[in-house]
Amino acid sequence: MSHNDGQSDDVQPGGVALRDPFVGAPFTEAVRRFWRKYTVFTGRASRSEFWWWWLTSFAIGLVLQLVPQAFTPDAPLLENPVGSYLFVLWAVVTLVGGLALGARRLHDANRSGFWQFLHVLPGIGSLVLFVLFLLPSNPKGTRFDLLPGAAATTRKR
Repeated sequence: MSHNDGQSDDVQPGGVALRDPFVGAPFTEAVRRFWRKYTVFTGRASRSEFWWWWLTSFAIGLVLQLVPQAFTPDAPLLENPVGSYLFVLWAVVTLVGGLALGARRLHDANRSGFWQFLHVLPGIGSLVLFVLFLLPSNPKGTRFDLLPGAAATTRKR
């Protein structure tokens, strides 16, 4: 299998191949897998992989908003322009990876990654996705897995 597709068969820390969902992934491994699979929309991601990254990203975004506040205490909370720019920069940098991780999480629950289009519906769309991201793994979700060797064969065509 090609090692350029982000779906390596190599066993990663924790004893799980990068192409497989890491059930019970610890915090550090979930963050590492987010960056290693930044543009990988195939395969599956466990709940722990998804939620550890989500909490990390949320915390970093909050810190980026609040740290500049310490230097401009007169500005209204969360309205500091520097914090807002840093937050938007963080959101842009992690956008593709977040969508890829969301697609893999939905795949693990046997849902298409296209369900993420619900984000465009204000409020209700994100609420529905929140519930979908909470769903447990579904064995039928393996239909989204990239079979070993498949990437190498399809790229030669």
